Amino acid sequence: MKRIHTLALVCAAGMACTAMAQPQSQPQSQPQAAPWPHRAIKIVTPTPPGVGSDLFARSYAEQLSRLLKVPVIVENKPGALSTIGTDAVAKAAPDGYTVLFSTSNPFTMTPFLLSKLPYRPTEDLVPVTQALKGGSFIVANNAVPARNADELVALARRQPGHVSFASYGSGSTSHLGFELLQEAASVQMLHVPYKQGAMPDVIGGQVMLGFEPPISALPNIKAGRVKALAYTGSQRSPALPDVPTLAERYPGLEVSTWLGFWLPARTPSHIVERLGQAIHTVTRSPEMARQIADAGLEPMGTGPEDTRAIIEREAATMGRLIKAKGIRID
Repeated sequence: MKRIHTLALVCAAGMACTAMAQPQSQPQSQPQAAPWPHRAIKIVTPTPPGVGSDLFARSYAEQLSRLLKVPVIVENKPGALSTIGTDAVAKAAPDGYTVLFSTSNPFTMTPFLLSKLPYRPTEDLVPVTQALKGGSFIVANNAVPARNADELVALARRQPGHVSFASYGSGSTSHLGFELLQEAASVQMLHVPYKQGAMPDVIGGQVMLGFEPPISALPNIKAGRVKALAYTGSQRSPALPDVPTLAERYPGLEVSTWLGFWLPARTPSHIVERLGQAIHTVTRSPEMARQIADAGLEPMGTGPEDTRAIIEREAATMGRLIKAKGIRID
């Protein structure tokens, strides 16, 4: 019995040692997240269908879909100075599948025009790239006795408050562009806000001046219905290289409208980088280059940090002007 008991103890000890010697089971590895992108991407544009930025959004969507090999759709969310569409992206999941395509206005102008925003411009969204930009033409009715910006300023000085200019509404880029010109030249003109385009009234003489993007200005300039006095971009427009820029007369006076892409804040940096690279590839494609040139715009391609710096600089300029002029929308 003693031998049996001893043997049992030895066997029990051996079994315990064997059990202890067995390698511990490794925890199962977590499944790897699918690489981005692996499903449809939605581009939100805060404009109605059919306008210029919407047309570019659809062109980008088509080419990005071919490049990234996933469906890319466009969703229009217009209204409230572009805040509805911008806020929708700001509150979306930061996974790279909801993208904002917009002008810079929701970040550089709207925060100063409205007392309250549903999104935080610098905290809720991250810029991906400034994709393309362009200035506008200051156009005049043919009866206006001015052929360039210098003669326009001289006319405004002779007749303070008499020279009228149309805008696309109070607080619009066209309104603020003329305000910057008045400030730089120390003149006073008469603001006539429109809800829609004012080109027919400029042609007809109901208002003397307009502030028009190339897509609407160039056909009327080339047809002789209006005349171009100046271009507001950083350099002369290739479409009308004989028309001087405002900056040539007033250094630093640039009023450009640009279109870019944003993602929700906290989107992983590798997704921001990959999307930016894809957008740059599309922007440089022959198909997109033709569309950009036809619209009188310039292809860009800045990275997130450079785009953020552009936004900060423009927001400082527009914010100061809006506050100084007491311009409010609400």
